[in-house]
Amino acid sequence: MKLKRMISMLLIIISIMNFTGCGNLKGPKNDEGQISTTAGGNIIVPVTEKPEIVNPAFTNVGEVQLVSNIIYSPLFSYGEGDVRTYLAESVDFKDNMEITIKLKENLKWHDGKPINADDLEYTINLILDENQDSPLREYLIIDEKPIKAEKLDELTIKITLPVENSMFLYNLSKVVPIPKHIYENEGIVATSERNKTPIGSGPFKFKEWTKEDSMVLEKYDDYYSGSPKADFITIKVFSSEEPAEEAFNKGELTIVKASPELYDKAYKGEELQSYTFSQGRLNYIVFNQNVSSMQNIVFRKALSYALDRKGMIVSAYGESGAEKVEEGNSILIKEAELYIEDEVEVYNHDIEKSKALIEESGVAINNLKLAYNTEAFAHKEYAEIVQKQLKDIDIEVDIVPYENADFYNKLYSKDDECALYISGYSLGLAPEDYRKMFETGSYYNQTGYTNFKVDNLWKVGAEEVDADRRKAIYRDIQRQIASDAAIYAIDYEQNLMVAQKNLDGVPEAKPTANILFEDWSKLHLNNK
Repeated sequence: MKLKRMISMLLIIISIMNFTGCGNLKGPKNDEGQISTTAGGNIIVPVTEKPEIVNPAFTNVGEVQLVSNIIYSPLFSYGEGDVRTYLAESVDFKDNMEITIKLKENLKWHDGKPINADDLEYTINLILDENQDSPLREYLIIDEKPIKAEKLDELTIKITLPVENSMFLYNLSKVVPIPKHIYENEGIVATSERNKTPIGSGPFKFKEWTKEDSMVLEKYDDYYSGSPKADFITIKVFSSEEPAEEAFNKGELTIVKASPELYDKAYKGEELQSYTFSQGRLNYIVFNQNVSSMQNIVFRKALSYALDRKGMIVSAYGESGAEKVEEGNSILIKEAELYIEDEVEVYNHDIEKSKALIEESGVAINNLKLAYNTEAFAHKEYAEIVQKQLKDIDIEVDIVPYENADFYNKLYSKDDECALYISGYSLGLAPEDYRKMFETGSYYNQTGYTNFKVDNLWKVGAEEVDADRRKAIYRDIQRQIASDAAIYAIDYEQNLMVAQKNLDGVPEAKPTANILFEDWSKLHLNNK
């Protein structure tokens, strides 16, 4: 069980790079394989992972989460202090300890059964059940103790925390109700056959799997906010991103995560739409302190000044895409609570300063090994630019590519073969969730970084309830880790998206990381 939880945590840390798309004004194929035309259009979403089991209590990452978000609606979304309600009518957070959630009236599951507080209470208790092994369980554990859920009436539930936690609304926003009447007698829910034909609450409901191995979803006319604007969403499985982009270029899709070349074409032309949105992910360079030279803080600073983020970003996104990407600085993503950028040491490119610091460090080496994940967006490009940039300070870099599983096995093995790694994480909005990456002795501490002052700040910050004192603590943490050059922050990753001209409703649908859109009901295709 411990190993399973560790794997689940790694999946959360590792932001799985997904891509998605939408189709033109064509409905799903009929039995003869012909395309049927419908007024609202068919949004076709390419994925590389077949979403056979769709259940939001067990799909918190990757492309299956995207599909789950279309079929199931959340209680509410939370970002930068803003709560947007969906199934919830109201969310009342009292004294950082007690949350009262009231559901909207007359909510229905896709089978017509009512959605009520029993479903929400059941979902929370299911996630908390260790035997179910839900990857969301960690979000409902505060200070190693579980939350408690209590039904107050048919539409209202009260959640009590074991200790105060000002960021718990973010945690709770990840909980999406599932139907009690469908799953209560299923035993281990993650392996239930019912997950293959989900009964959800979202704007689109499961219809069928086609002969072409695509999942067809049709609009749910009884959706609480009104009938969705599109008629269908089809989840189409591709072997990789390349054939999906080829399909887009043929007009078979209307939206896709784009290569820099396709994005540049759309950005500069008038025949396509282009937009970007944050992946909620920081890309960075690990200074592996299991290597003796990397234990030298002055040498780490020297390497940092030798590097140039702008060159790395352009190599990954192209000139047009790079305009939309922000350079990294803090260990927190920009959307996180208490993020700062103007008070941390950012190591702007300065070769002369780098050379002076190398001499000061006393480290005399002319060769380093750098590893990267072949399945991570842009990490190959980053590695190649690092190799070029460190030549300017007379350090040769040997690049070692690893497939995804091998990369993380190597990164967490604490060995000293590679001094540098290109890595990244997506840890969310709560600053305390970053603690495991930088705390002495933590399994997830990729760098081997140790600073007992910072360790104590993490501990104090997790317990502090006064807003001003808490803010000061997490600002100090960000400043200190940057000053120690524990990592070299590269960028806050952006998704480059391209759509055909006939896709409407993108801003209203709220583009967002992993699930592509927060509200799929707002999208539709325009036949004008």
